[in-house]
Amino acid sequence: MEFCITNLALGAADAYDVLIERDDIEIEESGCTSHCEICEQGIFAIVNGEVVTADDAETLVQAIDEELKQNPLF
Repeated sequence: MEFCITNLALGAADAYDVLIERDDIEIEESGCTSHCEICEQGIFAIVNGEVVTADDAETLVQAIDEELKQNPLF
């Protein structure tokens, strides 16, 4: 999973703080993920290569969990 550092400052940090505590996922921070148009609109993370967006951190965590259920990494 990847988070844009700029997007963390825009609100994704609360989701990051929840997810970083989990042992079942690996998180990377990127200076820029080249998704600037998405970053300007709301918070997001890249999960297994897919962009997952949400309006708030709690919803982002739920959306990430759903993406992981649908497309698990083995």
